[in-house]
Amino acid sequence: MNMKNKCNIVHDLLPLYVENMVSKETAKFVKDHIESCPKCYEEYEEMLDGMEDENVIDEAEYNLKDEILKSLWRVRKIILKKTLCTSALLAAVAIVFMLMLRVFPVYHMIYIGPMTMDNYYTEEETSKAIRLGSVSDRREAQAVLRLADKAFMDIKSTRAENEEEYGLLSRYATHTDVYGDVAFNEYSLELWSAHLDKDEGWIWVFYSSKTFNHDGDVVRSSYRIPSLWQVEKSDTGEWVVVHIKEHP
Repeated sequence: MNMKNKCNIVHDLLPLYVENMVSKETAKFVKDHIESCPKCYEEYEEMLDGMEDENVIDEAEYNLKDEILKSLWRVRKIILKKTLCTSALLAAVAIVFMLMLRVFPVYHMIYIGPMTMDNYYTEEETSKAIRLGSVSDRREAQAVLRLADKAFMDIKSTRAENEEEYGLLSRYATHTDVYGDVAFNEYSLELWSAHLDKDEGWIWVFYSSKTFNHDGDVVRSSYRIPSLWQVEKSDTGEWVVVHIKEHP
């Protein structure tokens, strides 16, 4: 803190300081400053002289004022304490709420709620979407998502080649024998949840995809699609998608 700022603070505190109405720490701060600052010390001396000359407050009135000020300080401390407690409580609630959303992302219902209403997804399938699943399950599911990433990016293979390479995930590849002139594909793929048992399980994903030809025209697109993948372990121990359930 520079000297000018200290002088400004001491100037505001001097009236309380000369009447001994500041805390010990504040009093020490003011005292140390006026002992090293001639200007503020002169202001302090003038204030003391003015108080001696006035002498207009009798003992009873002074005591009353002192009690009122002490009461105001007590009220201020109570209000400050309650405010801090309320702020801490609100912060704790917000943290708990955010953690709950990370474990139970109920906002997924925004996308699959209508599909649940028409009974396309069962309650059990829906419940898997709003529970992330264990860390180990989500880690294992990454291998399936990596294969899906390759399928989304593949724009140079035929349908047969894609089916051989990606299995059911070939639906996300762009078949050259179907779409012909394709320049590139933009997509996003997000893992919602993974629930894997010993040999089978379910993975919820959320994706968007847009495929362009060399003229910049969109030849196909999908936007914000929730998709439920049923997976099974192969003989080599790899998870393979055996069924994909997407609302038409």
